[in-house]
Order: sequence, then C-alpha cells, then structure tokens
Amino acid sequence: MKALKKTFIVLMATATVLFAGCAALTQLVNLVNCKFNLANISDITWAGINLGIIRNVSDLSFSHLQKAATAIANRDFAVSANVNVNVKNETPTPAKLFAFDYDLLLENSPLASGQNKNHTYTINPNSIQTIPVPIKADIGSIIKNGQVGDVVNFTRNLTDYGNGKESNVKIKLTPYAGTKENSVKLPTITLNKTFQ
Repeated sequence: MKALKKTFIVLMATATVLFAGCAALTQLVNLVNCKFNLANISDITWAGINLGIIRNVSDLSFSHLQKAATAIANRDFAVSANVNVNVKNETPTPAKLFAFDYDLLLENSPLASGQNKNHTYTINPNSIQTIPVPIKADIGSIIKNGQVGDVVNFTRNLTDYGNGKESNVKIKLTPYAGTKENSVKLPTITLNKTFQ
C-alpha cells in the first residue's frame, strides 16, 4: 500500500514538473523515496536561557532565575528551538527539498506551526543530511501556574522526544518537492527516531 501511495504521488507530481526537465523529475522521485527521522531537538531557549541543558529548576543559576522572573512578570513564555531532521537519500542521484511545513503538537493539541519556503536543500546521493527546522511557540496558554518549573518540564518533554524517550510532544513535517515554481506537497510524516 505504501509503494502504491508513493507511485500515485509521483504520477500526480509528474504533470506539474514535467516541463522543468528530467533533472527536476529525478530529484522529485528521489525525494519521495527519501526517509526522514528526528535527529534531536536543540537550541531550546526561553528568556535568554539555554534550557536544553536544564533538567530541573535546581539546575538554574541565580542569573537564570533573574531572567526567568522577568519573563514571568511580563508573561513572556516564547520558547524557540531547532528540530533537527535527518533526510536519508539511498539513491545514486541527488534529491531536492524545496520547502516544508511543520506542526508542533503537545498532547495532540496544536502548539506551533510554520513553514520554510526560503531555503532549498540538496540531499546528496547515498547520504544523510540534517536539516534544522526552527520553531517558535508561545507556551503561555499551557503553563499551569506560570512557574519556572512548568517551563522546565515543557522543555524536558522536547529534549526527551529528541532523545527518543517517551514524550507528549509530536512534530509533523510536510515536505515539498518539484521546483520552486511548481512544487508538490508530499504526505505528512510524524517524526520519530526511526527512519520512515
């Protein structure tokens, strides 16, 4: 069934990129055959604090606590991070990723979404390339008491997910292939540590 779905996508996409030439069509087919997985989630920051290395409130320095207190007083719960996605191309020719959409969910509820249409990625033959997906989320609506511990627990869920542990965070990626002028949206992938 999965092979049939890929075949259908390639056939539908062929009509939109056919005039672009053989190279574009080959890169489209190659992207459809690429496999994706979650490498990790890095550069998690809030209020100027690198939360990727913080596991508990007790790990915060006095300077961190001052920044956190200011952010909480201002109701600033904007968290940013990079979701690093591995793309594995097992074909003998390059694949091109022209854009992607992403959704970040917490307990199956949307938390952040966005897209990257400004950068083209070439995945070389028989290689794996890591692509950073920058995310920004205002977690103020899900912070229970507006406490530092709530923010630390949220970011721990992000880092646990990035390390392949159980987490209530999900990242969904929708890649685009073709050309910048005629791109084709491929099926959405829920990222995890296994290539799919």
